[in-house]
Amino acid sequence: MAPVRCLWCWVALLWALCLLLTLILSSSEAAIYHHPGKCKYKDKLFKVGETFTRGCDKCYCHELGFTCFTPMKPTSWPKKCMRIPIDCGYRIVYRENPEEECRAYSWIG
Repeated sequence: MAPVRCLWCWVALLWALCLLLTLILSSSEAAIYHHPGKCKYKDKLFKVGETFTRGCDKCYCHELGFTCFTPMKPTSWPKKCMRIPIDCGYRIVYRENPEEECRAYSWIG
């Protein structure tokens, strides 16, 4: 039984690493928080590999607890752009063309 548990540890670690690399390489900005212990939210227990949302946080269960990713807030952007709040985050768009996204200079989480 011990080798199987160790295998799950490696799978969970590899999965978390892939997820982290995806976040780093994508345009998505997020703060990452780890919660040790049982993967539990609102009295519901989740299994390893399951996901759930906690408000705007996206959470992923693994052997050591769960990890949540919180959307970050843009703090500066070009003057020709503006920040628009959306469901669980923000979009930076051009003032003259709100359909087109603009890049923020900095974010906080």
